[in-house]
Amino acid sequence: MLHFIPPQIPAVEPTTHFCADPRQVVANPEQYADRPLLRRLAWMTLMTERGNVVDQDRLARMPVEVGR
Repeated sequence: MLHFIPPQIPAVEPTTHFCADPRQVVANPEQYADRPLLRRLAWMTLMTERGNVVDQDRLARMPVEVGR
C-alpha cells in the first residue's frame, strides 16, 4: 500500500504552539492514560513534525490500549 505523504505547502513549518500541546500529552502519559486516541494523535503529530511518514493503515490495525 502506498503511503500518503502530506503536501508541503510553501515551506510551512509547525509553530511552537502547535507542537507544545502534543509534547505535553506525550511527556505526561499518566495524566492522559484515559485518552489513548489523544495520545496516539499527539505521537503522530510529533512524528510528522520530525519529517517521518506515519503509516495510517498500520496504525488503524493496531489495538487501542485502554486506560485503567
